[in-house]
Amino acid sequence: MAIDVTGVIVRADRDFAVTMRMDAARLIGRNLLDFTAPADRERCIFLLAKLLEDGQPVSTVKRLIRDDGSHEWISNRLSMGVPDNDAVRIEIEVESAAAPSDWVDPAMLLYVAKLLVDGRRARAEAFPITLFSDPAWDILLTAYVCEAEGGTLSVADLTDVMGTSSANTLRWIRALSAEGLVEYERGTGVEATTTFRLSCEAHQKFERFLSDRHRHAAGVTRAFATEG
Repeated sequence: MAIDVTGVIVRADRDFAVTMRMDAARLIGRNLLDFTAPADRERCIFLLAKLLEDGQPVSTVKRLIRDDGSHEWISNRLSMGVPDNDAVRIEIEVESAAAPSDWVDPAMLLYVAKLLVDGRRARAEAFPITLFSDPAWDILLTAYVCEAEGGTLSVADLTDVMGTSSANTLRWIRALSAEGLVEYERGTGVEATTTFRLSCEAHQKFERFLSDRHRHAAGVTRAFATEG
């Protein structure tokens, strides 16, 4: 396959189309980053910039996300291609790759995240909500679940979900943005209608945290089964 300098797919062969479970024609014009797992995007952007700067091929292992939400681990090699009408082209060779032994399927990570969200809601029903104050964590959890389910989240949506004031929600979104954990999807300012998403760093942190929670729960379950 081939992309332009912004990551837009300009050519896709049959094998890549089969991997993505799409017609090749439907892939043309889509940005490859749209098919890249959020936690892997920052590294891919860096490698593309490096290739464009020094012209030397680069390789990486990453996850592709199909439109149906399923993941595919691949190994890809990027190199400078022959210009097309003076436009720079990047050739990409794609091969299937084995998932790391400690990798946890995103569907299971979403399940764990939902358990955490449900647990916090149950806590609010069992105890006075004034006893607890952790809006930053609730915002990040809500954003992770929303994105994992293919949705988008605005500040107004978050205000409704959390039952907080718009001013308080805006304040926390700005704080999380300053920490590099959320990004605004359009513009540079933030207001009620602004949509936002987790940063690559936040996705990486969540994947590690949720994977650890999943492995811990699985270990406890095995221990109880052994004792039984």
